[in-house]
Amino acid sequence: MKNEIDKELLIRYINDRCSAEDLLRVQQFLQDPAWQQALEALLEADFSAMEQVSSDEKKLEEWNQEFRDKYFKKPVVKFWQTPWIGYAAACVLVLGIVGYFFSKPGAEHVAPIAMIEKANPRGVRSRITLPDSSMVYLGAGSSIRFPEQFAAQERTLTLIGEAFFEITKDAKRPFVIHTGKIQTRVLGTSFKITAFKDNPLTVEVATGKVQVSRLEDTKIRSELAVLTPGEGISWEEKTGKASATAPDISSVKGWATGEISFRNRSLAQIADELGNWYGVDIRFEKSAPVHKRFSLNVDGTAALTDALDIICNTAQLKYHFKGKQKIMISGSK
Repeated sequence: MKNEIDKELLIRYINDRCSAEDLLRVQQFLQDPAWQQALEALLEADFSAMEQVSSDEKKLEEWNQEFRDKYFKKPVVKFWQTPWIGYAAACVLVLGIVGYFFSKPGAEHVAPIAMIEKANPRGVRSRITLPDSSMVYLGAGSSIRFPEQFAAQERTLTLIGEAFFEITKDAKRPFVIHTGKIQTRVLGTSFKITAFKDNPLTVEVATGKVQVSRLEDTKIRSELAVLTPGEGISWEEKTGKASATAPDISSVKGWATGEISFRNRSLAQIADELGNWYGVDIRFEKSAPVHKRFSLNVDGTAALTDALDIICNTAQLKYHFKGKQKIMISGSK
């Protein structure tokens, strides 16, 4: 069976200790009938050693009615034939609902945790306030997913794309960001993560301290770095190799307010990031030196033509529009 659910993951799910990435995995598994059967088998084995649930038939029926009224609004059907089957049926029925758990024997439960997803299309950026008052400056073509209320033990969030974070300090609840196979863990700090598909993942720290680790099956495989202000890391998924970087702190902070800083980037990389920022398609004619590297700053709050003027003047290039959303760049003026 592919991607088997391990018992530790299941126990975290039942007890509301899953990360956002764990919750996504469990949700996907529960949509498959084969996984529902596997889950029942795991629950039967896993909960057989637990204390017996209440034998009060009336209490069980009341809980059953409340559960169905809240989530399904269907007539009550008894499914409490054995102590373990109550847990199994509840988990199977929940399907797309996450975060329910039993706080003690007797089949008590809490309200499910709603997940929130914020996504920006190309050319759009946004500022998002999280449940703990932390701030996320979400880049274009990027998305985040997080619970409506963070758990008591840790605050978790999943990022695809690019964002700058200002994390509210909470010594008892570390903040954990999942980006594919990389986990970034902080207490209270500000930093930027870039995690686009088929590109190196980068973490750059402006304030505080950040721990970056590599995951394997949701567990930490190795610590890649502990970063302090002015330090960064770049990780290549294909090779599994990480390298240290030295970002400019003012540039890291400036990104949140619209400053785009390119350091030793190829013309092709600059065009790709600029196209995502403004929501346009930038292409090159054969005469353009796409592999040549440049270092420059661009005001991302200004008009697209201003940014193109800076780049083309620096690189001795010229550009022209082909419609509103397509730009062609050619060689020397």
